[in-house]
Amino acid sequence: MKKILIVNASKRRNGNSHTLSKRFAEQFEGKAEVTVFNIGEKDVRACLACDGCKRQHTPNCVQKDDFTALIPEIDSCDAMLILAPVHWDQFPAQLKAFLDRTYSFMDFTRPDFSMAGRKDKKLAGYFFAGFGPVDVYTSMVETNLKSFATAGFTDYKAHVAGDANVPGSIMDKPEDLAAADEFCEWLLA
Repeated sequence: MKKILIVNASKRRNGNSHTLSKRFAEQFEGKAEVTVFNIGEKDVRACLACDGCKRQHTPNCVQKDDFTALIPEIDSCDAMLILAPVHWDQFPAQLKAFLDRTYSFMDFTRPDFSMAGRKDKKLAGYFFAGFGPVDVYTSMVETNLKSFATAGFTDYKAHVAGDANVPGSIMDKPEDLAAADEFCEWLLA
């Protein structure tokens, strides 16, 4: 059975990320082992850039927070799904901290710079934009998802649902829900 990590990177308790996170978890039920990580309820600190993780040859971090505890899950999963709003044309701050902390997977002595246990994992980024150019936001998401390759995520897909600022409004968007269903199939394949 596949292991899928769902990262809800929104602090809005009943927002679109939360709504779709529950929907994905239901779709994965019985088909995958699912771990849901709600960043808004967790302690994910900024990277200290101390290079303490470089003194080891397995992914680890000297900080003792919820991200450090999640490192084994990140390393052993088959796929990760990130759900998040677009904030000021970028990742929200808590997701940026999460991404920065994947520096703990980097090993400069290896040809691919990665000490991830597996380097064939899938990553799906599903984002919500209230306003603004969806094509520009999709490009931003794709660019940032590439950075997760250090943690072993080498195959990725991105989707940005536009005009999705109202909490729960994603459930009234058939085209965006169809994209979510495609993500579900792709992550399970």
